[in-house]
Amino acid sequence: MDRPRAPPSRTPEPRDLAEERSERRSRALEEPLDIRLLQRDPYPLVEVRNPLHRTAYLVMQPTYPDRSTALCTCADFARRGLGTCKHIEAADRWLTQHPDTPPPASSKGSVRPAAVWKEIDRRLEREKKGSMPASLRWREAGAALFETVT
Repeated sequence: MDRPRAPPSRTPEPRDLAEERSERRSRALEEPLDIRLLQRDPYPLVEVRNPLHRTAYLVMQPTYPDRSTALCTCADFARRGLGTCKHIEAADRWLTQHPDTPPPASSKGSVRPAAVWKEIDRRLEREKKGSMPASLRWREAGAALFETVT
């Protein structure tokens, strides 16, 4: 008598995180990424653009040179949970190679950390009353970190 076969496992194969991070570093070197420093203080904020794909993402490194808290607006960073992406790798490399490059002059003024957190709190409070899912509410509020608030 044949035994019924167990259904195939839907558990994804284990990932080699070191290999995946290394792959992101390689892609940051191989792809033609343009880097534009938006601000240095109170933390580096860098725009990383891929002219071939016509995409641009923001990378924030609030504890630079420590990369453990780096954030990127790309889908790879949000979905994979690696703590890095090619944009973070490219931004970190650029910041390391250009330690004294000032950001371009901006008419918006400098960022005040207290103003940024006040804006985040304001956005969270405003959306509490709405029907926006929590994940989108946090994302919309967190976007204030990537904007210049004076």
